[in-house]
Amino acid sequence: MKNIILGGGYAGLNVYYNLNRNKILLSNTNKFIFYTALLRNIIEKTNYISKVRFIKEEQIKDIDLKDRIIKTDKDEYYADNLIVTLGCKRLNLDKIINSLIKTDNIILGAEDQYDEYITLQMAFYAKRLGKDVKYSGSPLSWLGKNVEEKVNILLDKYNIKIYEKPNLILQKCEPPEFLDFLKVNENLEVKKGVYAAGDIIFGWPKLGELAMRSGRFLGKKLSKNNDSPFDPIFIFILDTGYGEALHIRSKVPWGNTWNIAKISRIRALMKKFIEKYYIIRKGNMGFLYYL
Repeated sequence: MKNIILGGGYAGLNVYYNLNRNKILLSNTNKFIFYTALLRNIIEKTNYISKVRFIKEEQIKDIDLKDRIIKTDKDEYYADNLIVTLGCKRLNLDKIINSLIKTDNIILGAEDQYDEYITLQMAFYAKRLGKDVKYSGSPLSWLGKNVEEKVNILLDKYNIKIYEKPNLILQKCEPPEFLDFLKVNENLEVKKGVYAAGDIIFGWPKLGELAMRSGRFLGKKLSKNNDSPFDPIFIFILDTGYGEALHIRSKVPWGNTWNIAKISRIRALMKKFIEKYYIIRKGNMGFLYYL
């Protein structure tokens, strides 16, 4: 049975690592970018790219979900199981990072509420550079009361004021031009023989950790090593840049009230370890699934 994975990011790689059957991973690039480490480059030089040699580097031109046919610039493929992990693109992320480094007066905001965790992280890093930083958005209140309270504590402690109108806006994540975001069931199934994982899933936060979990789930599901439905959870470490960080865990975006948020210095060290771990491991989640 031929399993074809489209996309070599967080989700696609973890499908591949956990799938023990006949498998092909197609992606426009064989470079894995760990965006959490990319953001750290605002305050210190950090490696955030790994080359993944088993990826078949081909430009994906079109997908027929009904017949599970993929057209690339080099070939045409038919899949028994098609796993779509093409993610989405934040078109102006690099531009905003460059602006943060060059600009002294910054008011950061996001088009999509679910991207506020990114703008908050960038705000803290810009503050660490000595910038005059303000934040336009919620204190991640959509992740629950515990999270909101802890984010407000850090905003007050590091003097980042909440402001109404941003002058730097992170654009919402856009899907590939030939495909829209995909709706899935509890098994991450789009339709018979077609699955989706990661940022391409409709209505979910676009978060690397969540994408890895969903990819790992599908790899095990298609290998018959998992019969349970997928249980999504939002996990993120918000680093202040000053030696302490907020560890967030929440199921609120999926209708569950459970959420935990803890501030500590060990979480800041943990985030640095995670960044190095994923670059060395080329995106393989491994034991960090149990974090």
